[in-house]
Parts: sequence; structure tokens; C-alpha cells
Amino acid sequence: MRKLLFLFVVTMLSVTAMAQDVIYDKTNDAGVRIVVCSGMDLGVSNGMNVYVALAGFQYKSTIRYSLAVTIGSGHEVEIPDDSKCLLTLGNGKVLELPTVSGGASVLQSIDIEWGDVYQTFRRFGYYNIKAKDLKKTGKNGIDQIEFQLAPSNYVVMFNQDELGGLLTGSLSVINNLFGK
Repeated sequence: MRKLLFLFVVTMLSVTAMAQDVIYDKTNDAGVRIVVCSGMDLGVSNGMNVYVALAGFQYKSTIRYSLAVTIGSGHEVEIPDDSKCLLTLGNGKVLELPTVSGGASVLQSIDIEWGDVYQTFRRFGYYNIKAKDLKKTGKNGIDQIEFQLAPSNYVVMFNQDELGGLLTGSLSVINNLFGK
């Protein structure tokens, strides 16, 4: 039993440690500081890859958070302007996250260095998420994530909650950088 508990703790610490990498931290001409943490490739569903990271935006004392989502380059999907990301938590509650910057954007026009993601992913969008909802993902875990896309949605179910741990760790990193 102790070995099992030890493995669980090590796994959770390594998932949180993955979120420690900041891949973008700049302030734009409008005075908005943008911080994006490294994210997670959610894998292939219906022949489509999706990569998710947490982004933080600070303007003066206001901080907003978004899921930064990129979709594989080999797919002709669109992110509709009114698209939503649906997070099903471990307790059964569903969080609806609306697009902030909707529509299908070509990733090359976004001013973020994504490394390998930049080479293999093409579509891009932000989904607004509140800090209190990010804390819920860490507490309850994420069982499923769904992005409403055209022509078909992307849905992934999780056996263990790596994404919730990653988002919670990223929230801590972003808040530290913003002095919160």
C-alpha cells in the first residue's frame, strides 16, 4: 500500500512539475502581459490532434485566464465564433468555457513560440476560464474535455486526471509571475 501511495505522490508531483515551463511571457503594445505555460497534447480523436495550455493575461490589476488550444495542421476543422469547450469534472459537473478569440485562426499569425507544436498544429483559439473553475479542476479532476468544432467535435476522456493537475500547476506558476 505504501508503494502505491508513493507512486501516486510521485506521479502527481511530476504532472505538476510539467506545468512549470513558461513558453511565453511578454507584454504587448497595449500593456497586456501574456504568459503561456507549456501544455499537453491530448492525443488523436476522430483523426484530429489537440494541444491545450493555460494562458494568463494581466492588464493593470486585472487577470484573466484562458485555455490556449491548437488543433492539428492536417485538419480542415473550424473553431466557430460561438464555440464552447466543455469540461466534465470528476464530480459530474460540466463547465462551459466560451471562446474568447473565436473563429479559425492560422497559428502562424499568433505571436507565441510553440516549439514543436508550432510545426504540427495549425488552428488556434482561446477559451475563457475563471480562476475558481481552474481550482475545481485540480480538486475534482477532469473526466472529459470536448471542443465544439465544425464539422465535428473533438472529445477525449481521461482515465487519470493529468490535465487537471497540469492546469492547476500552470495557474500557480502564472499567479506567481503576476505577483499574486
